[in-house]
Amino acid sequence: MLSLVFGSCNDWLTVPVDGKSTSTELYTGSDGYRSSLNGIYKGLAVDELYGLQLQYGVIDFFSNQYRNDLREDEQSSTIFIAAGKREFKNVALQPVLNSMWMTAYNRIAAANDLIDNVSKASDSKFRQGEMERKVIYGEALAIRALLHFDMLRLFAPAPVNDDGQAYIPYITTFPEVLGAHVPVKVSLDMVIKDLEDARELVKLYDFSPLGMSANASGKARFYNNLEYGMEGYGKTEDLDEFFLGRGYRFSYWAITGLLARAYQYKAAYDASFYEKAKILAQEVLDAKCTDAKGGTSYSPFKNEDFNGFAYAQDPEQMRDVRMVGNLLLGIYRDNEAEAKLSGIEASFPREKKSPAQYSFCAVDVDGQDIFKTAGGVDESKDDIRCLRLLYKPINSYNILLSTKWYVKTRDTDERKRTLNIFPILRTSEMRFIIAEALARNKEYDKAYEILNEMRRNRGLRNGDLPTQASLDGFLKDLVREGQREWISEGQLFYLYKRLNFEVKRDDGTKAPFKKEECVVPLPIEELR
Repeated sequence: MLSLVFGSCNDWLTVPVDGKSTSTELYTGSDGYRSSLNGIYKGLAVDELYGLQLQYGVIDFFSNQYRNDLREDEQSSTIFIAAGKREFKNVALQPVLNSMWMTAYNRIAAANDLIDNVSKASDSKFRQGEMERKVIYGEALAIRALLHFDMLRLFAPAPVNDDGQAYIPYITTFPEVLGAHVPVKVSLDMVIKDLEDARELVKLYDFSPLGMSANASGKARFYNNLEYGMEGYGKTEDLDEFFLGRGYRFSYWAITGLLARAYQYKAAYDASFYEKAKILAQEVLDAKCTDAKGGTSYSPFKNEDFNGFAYAQDPEQMRDVRMVGNLLLGIYRDNEAEAKLSGIEASFPREKKSPAQYSFCAVDVDGQDIFKTAGGVDESKDDIRCLRLLYKPINSYNILLSTKWYVKTRDTDERKRTLNIFPILRTSEMRFIIAEALARNKEYDKAYEILNEMRRNRGLRNGDLPTQASLDGFLKDLVREGQREWISEGQLFYLYKRLNFEVKRDDGTKAPFKKEECVVPLPIEELR
């Protein structure tokens, strides 16, 4: 069913995205706008962005999440070794960081080209009229916001340590690729404005009967398995494929979730934004998708289900490791067609062979105390995030890798359903946002109710965390949960930066990242 969304006679996903306008040919009708949008989404899944480096690659090495003491045959990547030490000017790492920046702004340019054209276009150009034009416009704005936001989180200090200097450019016009650099707060305001506008634009479709159906569950969002009683159920082949696969695109709820993340990031300037972020996150969790008559209703983000892998010991037997039920947004890439499986397998193999060279993303479970509570209780034997979502390659010693990226050798269909999705935003983050806002309002009991419910869902049924009556105590517990939840998903480094949190170092000491450790230097071209 994935091919319905990402491939057709129009070959949407093969449209090149190189920042060069093809307006005279591309934007002549509905298919051209669709091609442009899908080409931009495809461009997000490259290795320089969410297909590797901003997913489980250098971004997670920056966070001390992975071991940096492996043998040469276990870690042969000079890029990853330098990233683990946060040596941003290393001769191997610096070109990668520069390429990440340039690729992001290339995609921003493509989004701006689309925005410029779709914002001026007549509704009559589109097969589905106003609804289609608005959904394309809104999603392009959201992509622009996402990329600027992540470049800001990477190449600038977090608001808690904002020094008032200008860092990244926020580019909103095409063909501009170099713009005036602006302060962190200004960039964040522009991210939020784009997301607020985007949310209203896509609402017309996502609140329509088909939009509700396409969002009603993880299976509907990512596999086009529409739910019983909802629009199009049993008739998927008769539907306009462009409007399916909402999990791979910026739906109303994905935009709302990203907006919650942005407001939480901004709250260091104004604590009232924690409440704003909480309201948005709660809106996601409380979402209802109903049929046209209101007789059938689904809560797409309320419940968590890990039964696909909770009771399986062998990664080959596990299902739904991507946990699409709690995934708001994931970028799609056909790893087989793009010959990416061998690269993933070099970091996440089933078996360690010799002689061979690997680039293991080996989780530093012991060094970072990931599965010990702040009070020192070892929960590794009960927490499914350790018990099931980490695995030891055959013939390896003391190496633990994320099952999320395990390359299945037998069930290739399930492999595609998992590895072809690159997570961007989960409902677990919405729960963290709500819990933190409650704690900051001194509602610690309610905050811990959320954390403990999440923990029980993850196998810790007999080990509720005791309520801490201080923000510092709560944040230690929250970060520990984040360390477990976001293994190999590219979010932990940003969490440490946002909170200015004390990170455990190789010598056992703890200290927040210094500016030179967490603010990636801008490419030289940007400084001229």
